Parts: sequence; C-alpha cells; structure tokens
Amino acid sequence: MNAVIYARFSSDMQSTESIDAQVRACKDYAAVNGFTVTRVYSDEAISGTGSKTANRVQYQKLLKDAEREQFEVVLTHKYDRIARNVGEHVNLELRLSTYGIRLIAVAQDFGASNEAKIMKTMMWALSEYYVDNLADEVKKGLKENALKGVFNGGYAPFGYDIQDQKYVINDLEARYVKKMFECALNREGFTELISEMEQAGIRGKRGRLIKYTQIYEILRNERYTGVYAYSTTEEKDRNLRRAKPNAIKIENALPIIIDRALFDEVQMIMDARKQSGAKSEYLCSGLVYCGKCGAKMHGTTTKRKGHEYRIYYCSQKCGVGTIHMDMIDAAVKEYLEELLSPANLLTVNQALKAYTKDERSRLSDFNTRIRLQIEEKQKQIDNYMNTLGSGALPPELITDIGQKIVVLKSEVAGLKETPIPKDFTVEQINVWLESLRDSTDDRKTVELLVERVDATKTAVTVTSTLTAVLGENGG
Repeated sequence: MNAVIYARFSSDMQSTESIDAQVRACKDYAAVNGFTVTRVYSDEAISGTGSKTANRVQYQKLLKDAEREQFEVVLTHKYDRIARNVGEHVNLELRLSTYGIRLIAVAQDFGASNEAKIMKTMMWALSEYYVDNLADEVKKGLKENALKGVFNGGYAPFGYDIQDQKYVINDLEARYVKKMFECALNREGFTELISEMEQAGIRGKRGRLIKYTQIYEILRNERYTGVYAYSTTEEKDRNLRRAKPNAIKIENALPIIIDRALFDEVQMIMDARKQSGAKSEYLCSGLVYCGKCGAKMHGTTTKRKGHEYRIYYCSQKCGVGTIHMDMIDAAVKEYLEELLSPANLLTVNQALKAYTKDERSRLSDFNTRIRLQIEEKQKQIDNYMNTLGSGALPPELITDIGQKIVVLKSEVAGLKETPIPKDFTVEQINVWLESLRDSTDDRKTVELLVERVDATKTAVTVTSTLTAVLGENGG
C-alpha cells in the first residue's frame, strides 16, 4: 500500500532537524505496518495556527495529488502538523475519505474502530485546547512588554526600526509612509508611488516590493499616530485584527509619523470606499450539501423587496432552489442539543471506557510489531556479519556489506525509538464534552461535531463526527 508523508516546522523555535525527526518517525511506522513510502511533502517555517493552509505549497500539492489518487495513506507525526484547527481537520478527513485515503498521525494512532474515531476527534479538539492554554502563558509575558511599550517581537512596521527594544523612526521609510497617506487623502492612485519606491529600491521589512496590499495595511495601522496597540487575543475577523478592539492601547508610546487628524480622515475615506462583498462566515459554512444532487451549497445574503435574506444555494444549480439559512441553522442547533444530551453523553462515556479497556492489547500489538521488525533486521545484520567472517572478500564487497550493516543498525535504532501512541483520559474527555455542551461558541461546536449537513426545502439531515458511536439522528 502506497503512503506519503507530510511534515512541517512552524517557527524559529524549531529547525530542519524537527522535520527530519517527523519523517523518520513516519518511515519507521510505515516499515512496521507494511506501507511503501513514495513521497515526502514538507513545509518549512509555516505556522499551523497563524498561517492559512493556502500558503503551504507542499500541503496544497499533497491535496492535488490526493485528488489524482496517487496514494492510499497520508502519514504525519501528529495531527497538529496538519493543522491545529478542528474545522480544518474535519474537512480534510472528509476530503481525503472521498478519494479512499486514510490520514494517520503515527504518534497518535488510535486504530480504525468506532471508539477510536471518537478518540481522534477528541484529540483534534483537545490539542487545540491545550495549545491555546500554553499560548496564554506566553501572552502573559507579552502583555507586560505591551504595558511598558516595549517591542514584542516579529517585524517592526515599515517606517520604524527597533533599537534597544524601542521603536525609532526610519527617516527614509517614514517619508514614504507620509506619501501613502497624502495619496489616500487626495484620493489619488498609488501606481506612481509604487513605481517610485521600486525604482528607489525601497522594500518592506521582509525584503519584498511594496504593493497595494502592503499600502492598505500601512494606512490602517494606528501605530503611526504613536499608539502602541497589542492584543492578547487573536481575532479571526481581519477587520477586527486591524482595529484591535480588545487591545492594550497606550497613547504617545511610539514616535509619531502621522498626525491623528490625518489618520482619522484617511480612515473615513477608506471606509467610504470599502466594498461590502466580503465573504461571510456562517454557522455551517463549508458543511452544507445539496440534498438532491449532493453538490456543495454556498451561503449568501440577498435582498428582496427591501428585506435581507440569508440563503444557501446549490453550486451545481440542480433545481433544488434556495434554502433559508435560518431553517438549516435551527435544525443543526436542535440536532446538537440532542447529540449532547445526558443520555448521549452517557453512550459516549461507555464507548470511551470500552476503548480504554483495550489499551493494553493495542500496546501489546504495537510492541509485537516493533519487536518482529527489529528481529528481522537483526537477522539480516547477523547474516552480513557471518559473510564478512567467512573468509577473504573483495574490498568493494566488504565496503558494500559494511554500508548495509550501518543502514540496518540505523533502522533498528529508529524502530526502538518509535513513539507509543498516547491517549487523553476518559475523565479529560468527559470534562471537555460537558464544557462543550455549555459553550456559547456555536460555530466551534459545529466545526467539531458536525461532519456534513444535507438539505432540501423540506428536510435537513445532519451527520455527526460521532455518528459511528451514537447512530444516525439526522433531523
């Protein structure tokens, strides 16, 4: 069975050795389980939480090759190497399953049983939960820096440099920042200014040419008025990330490049020009399918006779017509309420306990597979050693045998270090499920527990990620 490997390291806190370790663990797992590794996809210095997967070149290549059905299994070290977002995990699993492809995290392999499916789903959510908690500890230190107006890392905004942890004005860059605001104030285009900067060799802090996107971000950055703004929470909405409504803000903490009155006037001009066609994030975005033809359904807002309506429509325009979003949302919420009822949580609890009872057996099977692989490789080493001791051999043959022995010993060492899958405890999962039931974040609950929604004008059927354990309860 052909398998491919996906590996990623995300920041300067990791290195290329991190990818090597991930690939080695995946190859060891493949050897134990009889998979043939045909390719390794690796993305370097790409964040699992902060960057969109669209920016991961090798990840996108993997998805295209999956669509061409070039392999049957995707191996990764842990699920957070693919993503740390529950919704993305669910969508990826669904996408790969349509091509008959399995996704296996070799350090978190729970098997293929119904109970194991729950464990995997919980691992996605709990991994994200624990990453968030760890991030909170880091944010505490960053918050203290923010209160002191000290540089918090990353790249300084164009127009500033950092000296002794403090912001100082870069006179050359600041001159172009002022030109950008003047162009915006006078409602002029930026074509000539972009050309001027390119000819003058002006680059952004990352060494790239400054284009319209970078100018837009600069024009929205309040720091140029001297305001130090640092948010301890990452907003999902792009506009909220710029506005930082929950940020620590300190007036006159930075050297001023743009007058406050000029900045505010430019904001009004840009707001007036802003188009309202941005894609909305609905409760069931990406999960709704046409109940007639099975195609994806897209959400939108439309106006009729002066009233706004939120609807879903079939991407293939099969004739099913438009379906009111409120109808689908209400059905999904009702479904989730039933899904997280005390009776169903008891069923989940019993399934988890049944799963954990088999843990000793699973670990025994795991250790047996590893031991058999090691024994097989050790036999090969012994045979080579006997050959070397049998008498005079040509130098080239001695060299060849020596190299094979080195490789085999390396493989044996790798097998001995193969990580044992670790599970969350039943108690941890129960606490998490109960908190999910009481959560006010409906979108997060839907991302985790809803696999797909099939809808027509008269019926809405919900399929849960827990259906294998709880059975069908589609509304």
